[in-house]
Amino acid sequence: MRDLPAAQQTAYAAILVGLGLLPILSAVIVLMQGWRPAGDNALIGLRVHDVLTAHFPLIGQPTTGENFGSGIATSHPGPIEFYLVAPFVAVLGPIVGLAVGAAAINAAAMAGIAWAAFRRGGLGLMTLAALGTVAMARSLGGNLLHDPVSSNVGAVMALLLLFLAWSVLAGDLRAIPAFVFAGTFALQDHLTYLGTGTPVVLMAIAAGLWWSRQVWKRSRSNEWLKRSLRVGGIMGVVLWFPVLFDEAFGDHNLTAIFRTFTGKRTASEGLGFAAKRLAEALAPWPMFSRRFGPLGYLHTPDTRELVSGYLVLAAVAGLGAYFAWRKRTDLAAMAAIALVAAVAGAYSSVKLPVGAGIQASNLRWMWTVSAFVWVTLAWLLWQALKPAWRQFLDVPAIALCGLALALAASGVVGSVDLQTDRDGRTAPDTTALVERVKHMLPKGRYRVTFAGGSVVVSVGPALVHALDYRGDDLKVDIGPFSRAYADHRGYHKGQKVDGTLLVTAEASTSYPEGTKLLARQRFQVNRQDGAVNVIRVYLLQGDG
Repeated sequence: MRDLPAAQQTAYAAILVGLGLLPILSAVIVLMQGWRPAGDNALIGLRVHDVLTAHFPLIGQPTTGENFGSGIATSHPGPIEFYLVAPFVAVLGPIVGLAVGAAAINAAAMAGIAWAAFRRGGLGLMTLAALGTVAMARSLGGNLLHDPVSSNVGAVMALLLLFLAWSVLAGDLRAIPAFVFAGTFALQDHLTYLGTGTPVVLMAIAAGLWWSRQVWKRSRSNEWLKRSLRVGGIMGVVLWFPVLFDEAFGDHNLTAIFRTFTGKRTASEGLGFAAKRLAEALAPWPMFSRRFGPLGYLHTPDTRELVSGYLVLAAVAGLGAYFAWRKRTDLAAMAAIALVAAVAGAYSSVKLPVGAGIQASNLRWMWTVSAFVWVTLAWLLWQALKPAWRQFLDVPAIALCGLALALAASGVVGSVDLQTDRDGRTAPDTTALVERVKHMLPKGRYRVTFAGGSVVVSVGPALVHALDYRGDDLKVDIGPFSRAYADHRGYHKGQKVDGTLLVTAEASTSYPEGTKLLARQRFQVNRQDGAVNVIRVYLLQGDG
């Protein structure tokens, strides 16, 4: 950066700062509108609280793999998000800290992409990569940038992993610590990133070892390499220790994941489904550059999309071969990462259990692969131009990308709104219910159970989250879904409790004598047709 002219140094700093602030701004907007964790976010908040209360998580949140035919209970590979967000919650509280902590992870990832791109291609590639990253955030909606749920908080980090894997593959060994961190987060965070990222990580590790050996043989001054390898190695051991400890002495979650996606009794989506998803991700206009409504990506690609999508992939492969022939191994490495990520993402869709493909969270690779492949294609085409043309077009191209980046960033900010956030529409009603229960219920040890409609799936965790941070000892009893709250919060028959909290959307009046209604709240389920749910929270005597 010191080698840049003053104006370009300013642009460099502006891109880094702007990308870092964008997720924080997203969190501030929804917090001012009344955001609070509910549903899956509340469950993640509970696991963060476990970190702060020495119930150290070893694995991630439970997956729904067994519900799609595998019959094997699995969780996402690792707990890294819980530990990273914990300091923010400790300082800022269980609501603000959770949103800001998730935003901080995305801020680091977005700025990291720009930093990694600058190391590989200077200000031009930095601007292009930043544009691709912000466009992806705009496609998924600005609420993604503060959402703690694992499928969202890992999306930008998975894109950073591709840039850093390219760096290591190209011989940039000083990027190893950053690569270890991004790879660990992406692989631990969610199964979709595990499937896409594992081949990329393995390829980069093999290349890193080969490059290290070459440097070791040819250079007398290896202190920088020793330091990079040492820091990366220590980070890897520390960050993967909980997962490996669980595999050796706990629930053997990695083994369960392997069995889920390799067992023959699991009916999978199949090759045709995966081939269509890959074509849809890459076909012009590519997926990362378009806005989507709920499940809007699940359509059958027409012939034009199928052909153009695979032509994009073929163009990247052809340019990679061309630069390999020209002995531009750095550019050939970029194409290799793009191709491996695309194939790995498609393969992970082949192995999806039937029915899992309807969930956007299981297909997040489509956005990250789409963004990286198109950034790769644009950069390789640029590098294929004659030097005179690149010199002539350099400043106008950077200025055009910068303008597009500013417009995309404004689109991201404009898309942030509590009403379109996960469980955001019900946030005011949830807050009213939670505050009423906290006022009426003395601190104690309670069994908690749910009954009723889908709103309970959102509101129930929000209530448990609030009471848990208040200091109540809660024992959750909702069948197989209790494990989402961690084992130490599970209810076992015969446990002594001060009462049972029933969170229900049912209007039954046949509760035992002595039952007390703590709170009643109307929830607007659908503003278009005026549908509402009434959620009630009862306190039953004893274990109910």
